[in-house]
Amino acid sequence: MKPTYLTRRKALQSIGGGAALLGTGVLFGGCGGDDDDSGGGGTDIVDTRPTPVPSVVAKKGGTLKVAMAADPTGLDPSTSRGGGDHNWLYSIFDNMVNNDAKFQVAKGIAEKWEAIDDLTISLTVPQNQFTYHDGTPFSIDDIKYTIERHLDPATKSFAAGSLSSVDKVEIPDSTHAVIKLKTITASIYTILGDRAGMVMSPVPTKKGGADFTNRPVGSGPFKLDAWAVDAQTKLSKFANYRIKDYPHLDNIDIQIVPNSSVRFANLRSGNADLIFVDPKDASAAKSDSAVQFVQYPSTGYTQVNLNISQPPLNDIRVRQALTYSLNRKAILDGIYFGVGELANGPITAASWAYNQSLKPIEEDLTKAKQLLSAAGHANGLTFDLLITSGETDVPLSAMLKSQWARVGINVNLVSRTAEQATVEYRDQKFPMFLVGFSGRADPDLTIFDNFHSKGAFNRASFNKSYTLEESQVSLDAKILKARQIYDQAQRKVFYDDIQKQLVENAHGIFFTHNLNLVGMSKRVRGFTPYGDGKLRLHELWLDS
Repeated sequence: MKPTYLTRRKALQSIGGGAALLGTGVLFGGCGGDDDDSGGGGTDIVDTRPTPVPSVVAKKGGTLKVAMAADPTGLDPSTSRGGGDHNWLYSIFDNMVNNDAKFQVAKGIAEKWEAIDDLTISLTVPQNQFTYHDGTPFSIDDIKYTIERHLDPATKSFAAGSLSSVDKVEIPDSTHAVIKLKTITASIYTILGDRAGMVMSPVPTKKGGADFTNRPVGSGPFKLDAWAVDAQTKLSKFANYRIKDYPHLDNIDIQIVPNSSVRFANLRSGNADLIFVDPKDASAAKSDSAVQFVQYPSTGYTQVNLNISQPPLNDIRVRQALTYSLNRKAILDGIYFGVGELANGPITAASWAYNQSLKPIEEDLTKAKQLLSAAGHANGLTFDLLITSGETDVPLSAMLKSQWARVGINVNLVSRTAEQATVEYRDQKFPMFLVGFSGRADPDLTIFDNFHSKGAFNRASFNKSYTLEESQVSLDAKILKARQIYDQAQRKVFYDDIQKQLVENAHGIFFTHNLNLVGMSKRVRGFTPYGDGKLRLHELWLDS
């Protein structure tokens, strides 16, 4: 008899599926959600990115209306930790350098960057210095302060791991910052183009203290005017921005709308100019003449994070049993409406490091039962799985629970807010956490932070009693070696091997590789699709 699972379609039907809301056109904003709610895998990836038209002159003014599923986890580049936070951060803060749409280094506040030698890079910032939103003047010393703030254990920065190879920062004069590395770090420019390189001044940062994350002061093209949690954030153009006649927009209003059907209805009615389109709405968005629909490959993926320091997950056989007992195709079709690809690891086809020869693990219930028996759990075992109450996570976790039950694994689903879940998982209260990770421009940032024993998102790193297992010791060595090679072809050899080891030894349980699905009103212009799925809202302008 063919097994049946609680799919998203069934879950939506059982609660009305938001169908009654579709015709309202009302912009609701009340509770949080998960803005990494894009696709899974199984259909061909169709890239519908628009062709840029450089000759068009951008119009000035107007308010861009955006609908997001959830608030950011915070707006301090050090302590915020959600992939969706970048949708706010990139407009509020300037980066030392930037990652362009092709994952190449581009200008930030530094107009020149160069490698002095394998362990030394220099950033050149123009003499015409700029100010932060509160009027504090920029100093070249702010680059040193920013990096040292991340590395200070007291900050508890989630970017500290990516900067762990930094030895020191020297300031030889008023226009140059020299970063000295302990080891070769091929991804250093990519790291500085992410939250680790969002430049901060010690004046407003120290003044803000713990509240800086709620009232950030950056030097970016937009400043934060107001943030009503679970409702909206309001950004306005920074009049003294360092680039003349930029940005184009006057304001960006971001409403929090947890229900994907309501977000899509608001886009169609004109109450929103831009949303992330849910996979279930992709077909309707493509066929709607009033909607600009953009679909393109993503670095994002979905997984169950495993704290391998906690027994019995410190036994590879238990972790392997968990992954062999899942039907990924059923997850793809039932939860993500067949949009995306089956995951063969944490690196997607959007990255040069994707291992196309590595196949997704296929369901094998007999093998899963044998592994459990060999690990001493022939009569089964019980786990708690930490989840958040998003409209995707609830049916997905129910499907996982149903599938695992077939081999004697009983899972208790424990729901928390995103804020609570992050803290409690870090504090070793749960062995497993269902998450989506948005991926990064360089594979090192994805792999190190999630799977190195000292990675910011590897919660085993917070267990002081954890003794590294053989697989983790081997993995750590490969991850460090991969970031110390500049030649991309040589690096890919290591990442191919790393991905294979991650999957075979179940350092995580991977389901789907996402697609970026963005819907915009016809009046939105200037959209550039970045493979990391993060919006650069400050680049947009309105045609009417």
